[in-house]
Amino acid sequence: MPEDREFWGEFFQLYKEQPCLWQIKSKHYLNKYKKNEAYGKLAEKLKEKYHDATTDLVKKKINIYRSNFRKEAKKVEDSMRSGTGADDVYTPTWTYYEDLMFLKDQEAIRTSTSNLQAHEVDCAEIEVRSSKSRPRTTKIRNEREELISLACKRLRGHSDDLDKLALAWASELRRMNPTQQIFAKKAINDVLIEGQLGTLHRHSVSINVGSAPAAQNAPTIVASSSQSPVEWKTDCQ
Repeated sequence: MPEDREFWGEFFQLYKEQPCLWQIKSKHYLNKYKKNEAYGKLAEKLKEKYHDATTDLVKKKINIYRSNFRKEAKKVEDSMRSGTGADDVYTPTWTYYEDLMFLKDQEAIRTSTSNLQAHEVDCAEIEVRSSKSRPRTTKIRNEREELISLACKRLRGHSDDLDKLALAWASELRRMNPTQQIFAKKAINDVLIEGQLGTLHRHSVSINVGSAPAAQNAPTIVASSSQSPVEWKTDCQ
């Protein structure tokens, strides 16, 4: 109905004007008093349609509409990833999709955050340890904790596929013994340097090519650029 479309358009505009309710980076996002005040404004608006509207009803309605928005946004993203032409990209048909477009980046952050809940304890423990005065640990442990701490802080802000990949790598590094971590980090750093110089190509990296005479099981990584090959050999027994 036209009147419904007009009402919800106004409701979503009012919701947009309350960033403490939906913008994760808002300085008031964790302020319950600010949020209660904002929900009160939305409840007053909702009473134009539901005379006995409460903040609980506001939250319920918002959850329903945000869920519908996520479903439509996912269809768009999935159609874009499928490699089809621009004409085949899904066009949302839900009436209120455009009204809630301000949530698009926030929903992506919320999804990434929920996927990282398993790592929150590790992040918190590392940050607590880093903030306290303590005897100096080994260089390898310091570097490992710094890497994970930086990844956690980064992922609490804007997150994309590269951020999630970095966290996955950090998790894999933690499973290695200290010597293997050194070899892995050196190889990754050298590849990144070649990439920044624009010299990487499809056959730039080979893993464990051949074997060293003194270490039959030593991993060998060969990374070549468009100019000259660079070979790293690790020697660990």
